[in-house]
Parts: sequence; C-alpha cells; structure tokens
Amino acid sequence: MRKNDRGWASLEFAAVMLLVMIIVAWGASALKDHIERKNWQTEARLASTWAAAARSYTGKNYSTLLTASTATRPAVITTAMLKNTGFLSRGFSETNSNGQKMQAYVVRNAQNPSLLQAMVVSAGGSPFPLKALVQMASEITTGFGGYVDDGKTATGALRAWKIPLSDYGAVSGKGHIAILLSTDELSGAAEDTDRLYRFQVNGRPDLNKMHTAIDMGGNNLDQAGTVSGQQGNFSLSVTAGGDIRSNNGWLITRSGKGWLNESHGGGFYMSDNDWIRSVNNKGIYTGGQLKGGSVRSDSDLSAGGV
Repeated sequence: MRKNDRGWASLEFAAVMLLVMIIVAWGASALKDHIERKNWQTEARLASTWAAAARSYTGKNYSTLLTASTATRPAVITTAMLKNTGFLSRGFSETNSNGQKMQAYVVRNAQNPSLLQAMVVSAGGSPFPLKALVQMASEITTGFGGYVDDGKTATGALRAWKIPLSDYGAVSGKGHIAILLSTDELSGAAEDTDRLYRFQVNGRPDLNKMHTAIDMGGNNLDQAGTVSGQQGNFSLSVTAGGDIRSNNGWLITRSGKGWLNESHGGGFYMSDNDWIRSVNNKGIYTGGQLKGGSVRSDSDLSAGGV
C-alpha cells in the first residue's frame, strides 16, 4: 500500500470511530433520558395515589376537617394518618425517591366556608429538576398536578394556574411536587362516601352499609339470603317454605283468628274470652289424655273401658 493510501485509510478509520463514539454517546444520553422519564412517571403515579388517598380521607372525615380548619389555618393530613386509617397500604413509603414527604393542607373555601379545598405538597429531601416537575405535573391523575419551583408558589401543569402556598398555610420548597384538590373534587369525595356500593370494597365495609331507612317504593326485594333484623311489620301475608320458629316468644293472633291447617280445614281459634274453639267444628283426636276441671257433653257421651 502506498504511503498516501495508508494516510487516507487512517483518516477514514478515525472518522468512523468518531462517528461510532458520537452514536454511543447519543445512545447513552437517550437511554439515560428514557430511564429518567420512566422514573418520573412512577413518581407521578405515586403522587397520584397519595393524593387519591388524601381525597378519600377528606371525604370520609369531611365534618371533622371542617371543624379543625379555617380559611387560613389548615388541617394537615400526613402519610401516617392515611396508613393508620387504611387509605394507604402499610407498605407505602413515607418518602419519594428524592426523600420528600407528602402532606395535604386542608382549608375552608374563603367564599363558601362550609366547603373544603386542599393543596398537596411535598417537602424536605432533595429537589427535582424543573423538567422532571413539568413532566410529573402533566402526568398526575388525581386533582390538578403542579409543582413548586420558587419555594413560595404552586404552579399547575402547562402553567394553567398559580396559587401562593400561603393561601393554604402550606410549607414546601423549590423543586417539589404540588397537587391542587379543588372544592368540587373534595365535595365529590364526600358524596362518594355517602353512596351505597353494590360490591364489596376491601377494607371499607362502611361503603356497603345503610345509615338510614330505605324505601323500596312498593317494589320487591328478591333473591335475598338470610334477612337479619329486630322486627318485621307486614300488612299482608307471610309465606314460608319451612318452619316458623320462636325461640322465646308466642305465636300471637288477634280478631278471632288463631291457627288453621289449610289442607284439611281445621285448627284452633278464640272468638270470646272463655273458649278455645275448633275451626269448622273439627274433632280433637289424641292417643294420650285430655285433662280438665270438668267434662260437659251437649249430646251423647261415649267412653270405652268404663
């Protein structure tokens, strides 16, 4: 190979290696960015889960939080409170990946003090970069996602809203997460706790419990299993496919009624204060004894073995 050719070959090799190094560096950077975005997506989901738990807690304890807060003095909800009441699982971390702790600051609506609103913010730990906050704010699914970039103001995704943290008595710092739970959001949570759920909700038996009388409007209650209660009042017939039992009471009838065997047209009843009568004048038969103070016959008397 001539000297000039060797020079060109070396130059081409160097160019190829430079190109490979550029591609590798770009790939490594792209991979790092991808991993970061995935991590921030996970952080957004965790923040959404925390905010959803705070929303449910507020709905369940709406009256208590109203009493505990004012328009300027918040009632504070912590992770420990949500875990102790079952709104977050016991294994839920107290902090996110940057060591920040979430808290919800619940205050009364200044225009309507009978309603609540809340700001969820993270505090402590190390700050997230702005690009992480912007992404997480847009991917938070509970309430209105946002972030704190100056330590004083919560800014919504796409800068859709800005609210001073002081409006909620909230404390945070630069590079932290913020989630707005509006009055409508928390009012909806309170209404959720008042609904009767058709299916079992693990850890929430209260969602399957009535707290007042239920009026069926004359409609049937079909396919019930065991019906348990204290009393039953019925204006028409009661039909049973099995026995009717009283553990410690009477079978009580009124108005000249008693017991009737429908198949044979016999039974017992009382129509005055003195006599127990046989329905349709049926005879009384027993292989045992009839015992009383005296025996009276208005017609013939027949006795065997006398």
